[in-house]
Amino acid sequence: MPEATKQGTRDRLLTAACEVFAEKGYKNATVAEICKTAEANIASINYYFGGKESLYDKVWRHAFGLSSSTYPLDANLPEHPQLEDFLYSYANAVLHRIFDNGAAGFFPKLLRQEMAFPTLALDRIAKDALYPQSRFLGDHLRRKLGGHVPDEDIRRCIHSIIGQCVFYNFATPIRNQVVGKRASIEKEIQRTARHIARFSMGGLKNITDES
Repeated sequence: MPEATKQGTRDRLLTAACEVFAEKGYKNATVAEICKTAEANIASINYYFGGKESLYDKVWRHAFGLSSSTYPLDANLPEHPQLEDFLYSYANAVLHRIFDNGAAGFFPKLLRQEMAFPTLALDRIAKDALYPQSRFLGDHLRRKLGGHVPDEDIRRCIHSIIGQCVFYNFATPIRNQVVGKRASIEKEIQRTARHIARFSMGGLKNITDES
């Protein structure tokens, strides 16, 4: 088989698997459905990926990489950013990933499935995808507040900021009711990201004042 044909089949399988796993989760997704969606032979999964479990590992890593490169956490920073700018940039990126209806939105959907029905891949997802994102916040919080705020409080602040963002991933019905009524999703994402940043700054100021 020509190399270009092999690569094309592999890419179709990977894209189809992203769609099916994101919609149905690991357990309910079938190799047959993925191959049908990719218009590939049923034996293709084993040939290109070595099986369903190995394919799933490739899928979430591919989806996370695409999501991260499309919406980088530091993409919305001014020339001389302050702490609120970092918080806004983080929230803006995460919310865009969540609301993206294309390929860049697969990872949040996969994560939603993982939280509902955990697989053996969850530890790897946390280590290789989620922890590095939390370090983005932690590094900037410690740089600005580290001398005044105990590390344990900074850890809780990281979790609180992340929680405000991922709420929109896991509370889909509420999200659709509130945000779905807006004329412009883009403007609503920006408003929500700015609210998260300002709200978080208020909480951080309170913690700093108490330290």
